[in-house]
Amino acid sequence: MKISALRFLILTVLFKLALGILPGHNHYVSIKMTWSEARTYCREHYTDLSSINNQEDEDALLQLSSLVDSDSGEDDDASLQQDSWIGLYSDDHDTWKWSGGTNASFFNWTKGNDTAANKKCVVFSQAGWRKKNCEDKFTFFCFHNNLLLVKENKTWEEALEHCRSRNMELVNLLSKTALVQVLQTSKAAETNGVWTSLRYLAGTWLWVDRAIDDQQSRIQQKLPQCPTWTHRCAAFSLSEERLDTWDCADRLNFVCYCKLFHLL
Repeated sequence: MKISALRFLILTVLFKLALGILPGHNHYVSIKMTWSEARTYCREHYTDLSSINNQEDEDALLQLSSLVDSDSGEDDDASLQQDSWIGLYSDDHDTWKWSGGTNASFFNWTKGNDTAANKKCVVFSQAGWRKKNCEDKFTFFCFHNNLLLVKENKTWEEALEHCRSRNMELVNLLSKTALVQVLQTSKAAETNGVWTSLRYLAGTWLWVDRAIDDQQSRIQQKLPQCPTWTHRCAAFSLSEERLDTWDCADRLNFVCYCKLFHLL
């Protein structure tokens, strides 16, 4: 029984979205830790604590949570109260942020959530999200993505060729979830910017990573519509957390992803 109690259970669910498959997996870890300990564990064994940026992410974690409850044999009322850490926390300015570094814009609080000043970390359950003291101990959800940070300085063309030579693609940023994952993956980057697959071609900005492209219009308002002839490649600025135009001949680190999965 003691060995069984110490053993941790990891369950995985592939995220299936309307336009593709998110490149990664959520994992449930049944060891109880503080929020900070859980984040360290996730970063050592996976990518980071799980983040939820939209209803699709919420549904995916609910599906995994249901599998956890089913495996544990708990009744429905008990399972609704099963709290597990996710990557959401409140910083020194009372801003809700994800462990990966981005501000949170999607929430699913339970009714009557505690507003005590010392409750700055968040647990997830099928009943919703609750604020907890970060030193409390709970099970937690980790996320592991299928992104690869390449810490080599290459031009945009060289980066694209490098990814494709490994049957991968240069990363796109078609969603907030993709943004969070790239930030998490790029923490160890040796350049401030990392190349993306966005390039100005035939009078418009296009993702050239062969991903589904019917969301191209999302980017049109974020970059110059007539960039200078040198700055026609886009990199993601890690300090500014936004896309910016770069000289395609500049040499930057970059992120590849398996082209069997779409960053949507």
